Amino acid sequence: MSRLSHWLPQSLFARLLAALVGVVGITLLVIVLLIVRERRDLALWASSAWRAASVIAETSHQLASLDKNARQAAIAKYQTDPIEIETTLRGLHPQLGRALEQSEQAFVRRLRHQLSDDYTVSIARPAARHQAPIRVIEDRRILDQGPGSPEGSPPDRDMAPRADLGRRSGFGRGRMIDIDVTLPDGERLLFSTNAPIPGPPLSKQIFAELGALTLALALVLFVMTRNIVNPLSELASAADAIGKGAKVPPLPERGARELRDATRAFNTMQERLHRYLDSRTRVLAAMSHDLRTPLTRLRLRAETIDDADTRERITADLDEMGVMVTGALALFKGLNDSEVAVPLLIDDILVTLQREFAELGGEVALSGKSSGPILAKPNAIKRCLSNLLHNAVKYGERARVEIAATGAHLQISIRDDGPGIPEELLQQVFEPFYRVESSRNRDSGGTGLGLCIARDIAEAHGGSVQLHNVPDGGLEAVLSLPVKG
Repeated sequence: MSRLSHWLPQSLFARLLAALVGVVGITLLVIVLLIVRERRDLALWASSAWRAASVIAETSHQLASLDKNARQAAIAKYQTDPIEIETTLRGLHPQLGRALEQSEQAFVRRLRHQLSDDYTVSIARPAARHQAPIRVIEDRRILDQGPGSPEGSPPDRDMAPRADLGRRSGFGRGRMIDIDVTLPDGERLLFSTNAPIPGPPLSKQIFAELGALTLALALVLFVMTRNIVNPLSELASAADAIGKGAKVPPLPERGARELRDATRAFNTMQERLHRYLDSRTRVLAAMSHDLRTPLTRLRLRAETIDDADTRERITADLDEMGVMVTGALALFKGLNDSEVAVPLLIDDILVTLQREFAELGGEVALSGKSSGPILAKPNAIKRCLSNLLHNAVKYGERARVEIAATGAHLQISIRDDGPGIPEELLQQVFEPFYRVESSRNRDSGGTGLGLCIARDIAEAHGGSVQLHNVPDGGLEAVLSLPVKG
């Protein structure tokens, strides 16, 4: 199944259009084949071949019911006195090639249908005749009576009717075929009759008309399929934009009823989601902001404590709480970021950060180069990279940055020489305010929000941040960003 899906179109529009056009094409092909079969059967029915099959079947049944001597006498009589059948068609010209073969096969199927399974029927060629054939030919009275014949002329006396098997006359002049019939007792009979006239071949015009019809249907199906799929494409694009933190205008409700219902539900969900996030963000931001006032009062009161050791511990706790409040405010600010995305070069941002970290005593080594600008928010991307570099420099002393363009994504790998993170905690460290106490320095003043903010920014740009432990030691953070925003 996976191999089959590899060859199928990947978009819903292409798959739906291909399926509809394929069904229409197969239907038209089946219709053409049915027309060909019906035209052949109609020609067989309207010509003498249809009656010839009945005469051969009746004669075979009659001969099968006779004893051996009577049968041989009847066969000898039929061999010298052909059985004539009536026809009402004039001027039909025999067709050649495959059409004749198909008509002969249809004639044999008709004859087999009239005989039981005890009989064997096949077409024999004149060169392989095993006996003189019993001839079943057309009645030539109508064909020979042209416009110059007097109306009401009496038939030849050789045209006297037979009660059981039609009329007799001379052998017909048309193309003949031999029919080999094996009776239930094993004796073989050979009949010779006029070849069935095939139906007229299909003209090129019908194929041109069917082609034009198929093209018109394909155009209608294209418009109809596009009308169905367009709302779904808009819905998918809007959902992707919301996942990146953007605010999308309400989508127009159009298309089929199910599509309108899905669009209406999406618009309602988006409104409720943004209302919930805005409310939560405002409440938490207000709480974090308001905490600064009591923290300031507590710090002033701590300064009045006479016990130096107690004063230092309380001050340290207050400083840590202040850093957490500042980090929380920065996180909430990022959630409500309204910065506009513009084309920018990651190389330039990394060079700026390298210089800033060098001024603070941090070592950042750069290698590689991007393939060009990407569409991103400059301040947000700089903040994301700054957080990742800050962790690498703080816990690994130095950061090695490698830039690589891989297809549709730009990857920035930041590696340090620190102790790394236990494998089971590589995802947990992205949670807000989470710190790995066993490997990170608690006295460093970290709040556990750096990685959380970096991942949120990356995902808002359609990218990701992954952490990996390096086998030789250290931690590697890989920031992946789409080249096209």
